[in-house]
Amino acid sequence: MAKEYVDIAIADIGRGLRDYRLAAFLAWEDIGQRYKRTMLGPMWIVLSTGIWFSAMGFVMANLFGQPAAEYLPFMTSGLLVWLLISSSIIDSAQALTMASPLISSFPIPIFTHYLRFVMRNYFIFLHNIIILLIVFAIYPPQFTAYSWLAIPGLLLNMVILMSLAVFLSLANLRYRDTHLAVASAMQVLPFITPIFWDRGMLKNHHWIADINPLYHMIEIVRSPLLGNAVPMYSWLIASGLGAGLFLGACVLFVRYRHRIIYWL
Repeated sequence: MAKEYVDIAIADIGRGLRDYRLAAFLAWEDIGQRYKRTMLGPMWIVLSTGIWFSAMGFVMANLFGQPAAEYLPFMTSGLLVWLLISSSIIDSAQALTMASPLISSFPIPIFTHYLRFVMRNYFIFLHNIIILLIVFAIYPPQFTAYSWLAIPGLLLNMVILMSLAVFLSLANLRYRDTHLAVASAMQVLPFITPIFWDRGMLKNHHWIADINPLYHMIEIVRSPLLGNAVPMYSWLIASGLGAGLFLGACVLFVRYRHRIIYWL
């Protein structure tokens, strides 16, 4: 690996981090363009998500025979984190292809577009937090010292999602059906991930949840939001996943950054 490619990639990441305001501006513009000339603007995100959560919460609480006071905070917090994760994974496959006009026309760091996509999904997540606050106002959870751990959980997930974006976006540049495969997989995964149902319902088959990294990514945020301690193995698995993906993403970005412009 030529030293000049390493230097260029490191400089690109450095410029992208320094110009984080540009990434935030582009992310907010992406959201604004989606709801341009609408009366409610980005608040449509909250309205549509809130209606969906209300319908699902009512049906699932009765289906599983759970009291609404326990089930709605559990489902809402888990589903909010799942939406953040799933939308980020789906978007990440096209993070570079969707940004190809800007990459081809302006000397913007490539890393800026990774920051842009993850910021966009976190902005949407912050919009949707309003729904969780409403649920918590109706069915207040027990806030404890563990509640603050939701913040490092979200930051750890950000590292995981941005690192994963490097893998998926580069794969999608070479094989354009990657994003279709990812989107198809994300339609199945919510049914085998403890989002609507609790891990304890698996009884003697807890391993189904334990081997699912998405469950641990949800749990390190959901449990603190509900005032519960996060199982140590969830922290260890999520941290190991983040470290492994981060190192792999750095190697891939350094190795293939100079080829991105030719693959667009």
